[in-house]
Amino acid sequence: MDGIAAIEARVAEICGRFAPPPPPAAATPAGGDAFAAHLRRAMGSSPATSTGGTADQWIAEAIARTGAPESWAPALRTIAEHESSLNPSAANLDAAGGNIAKAPLGLMQMLPSTFAAHAQPGGGDILDPVDNVSAAIDYIRDRYGDPTSTPGLRALARGEHYVGY
Repeated sequence: MDGIAAIEARVAEICGRFAPPPPPAAATPAGGDAFAAHLRRAMGSSPATSTGGTADQWIAEAIARTGAPESWAPALRTIAEHESSLNPSAANLDAAGGNIAKAPLGLMQMLPSTFAAHAQPGGGDILDPVDNVSAAIDYIRDRYGDPTSTPGLRALARGEHYVGY
């Protein structure tokens, strides 16, 4: 195994702890390197989805996927605004002592273990904003009942600073 293959194997192992494994190194139709694109996405330096979209569209799709009430959309957007500034590639390395495998990730800043426990079937990419919001909806439903009962939105309703969920 040459040096690059060894690095690719190690990165695939690390990324596999919180996201689907990266594609093998190969040219993408656009002429770029698929492995490099996945790595940039995992490290937060490129958009998490090639389909584009807005936070409102991602939230609407996640609501449709999970069957959550449409009335949850504004609350979910407020949570995402506070958690990631609506950045689907956000990674809070400070919260995990620099360990990306334990860092809150994505639009809703989910811990990889929490995401894995609440990911929807076929929705296992923590950096995909729809997968991330879908898992967050399931977590919020299980833990708090609805988004307005999360600590952050309750604090905001009292005029206090946002508290992570």
